[in-house]
Amino acid sequence: MYPLQDGERLLWSGRPEHARRWFPEHLALLVGAIAVIGVLGTWFVLDDSFVAFVGLPLALVLLFTTTLPHLRNSRARAFATTYLVTDQRIIFVAQWPSGAEYRWVRLSRLGPPRVKADDRGVGTITFGTSPWTRWQLANKPQPGAWAPFVPDLYAIAGAARVAELISAARQPVIAR
Repeated sequence: MYPLQDGERLLWSGRPEHARRWFPEHLALLVGAIAVIGVLGTWFVLDDSFVAFVGLPLALVLLFTTTLPHLRNSRARAFATTYLVTDQRIIFVAQWPSGAEYRWVRLSRLGPPRVKADDRGVGTITFGTSPWTRWQLANKPQPGAWAPFVPDLYAIAGAARVAELISAARQPVIAR
C-alpha cells in the first residue's frame, strides 16, 4: 500500500495530532467579535437600524465565507495525512476518498531538521526553509502533481525523537 522501495526500512510513521486550539479559529472569533461590536456600536451611537439589520449579517457572512474554506481545507488535510520516515526518504501520504496521493523527499535533499514543540512534545519539524517561504508554498494554489510543496511534518507527537531519527538516518546518506 505504501511506496517503500526494496531495501528501504521504515523508521517511523504517524499522523498529525489534533491541535488543542487553532490560530485561525481564534483569529476568526476575534474579527467576528470586532465586527459585531462595531456594528452594534454604530447602531446604538447613530441609531441606524439599517446598519444593524443589514451590516451585521453582511459582516458575519463575509467573515465566514473567507475563513471557513481555509479551516475546512486545513482540517481535511490534517485528517487525511500520514507521514512515513524511512532510512532514505520522508513520504507524505494523503488518503482521500477518491484515492491516495504520495509525495516524498529524499533525506539528502533536505536541510537539517529543526523542531518547534509545545509542552506536550507535539510539534512541527522543518528542514531549513524560512517561515516566509513555507507560508508562501503552503498558501498558494498548487495545481498538478509537479507543484512544489512544503516538506514539513506538522503537529506530530514526539517531534524531538522523530527529528533525531531523521538526523541519524541522514548521516550515512550525506557521508556517501
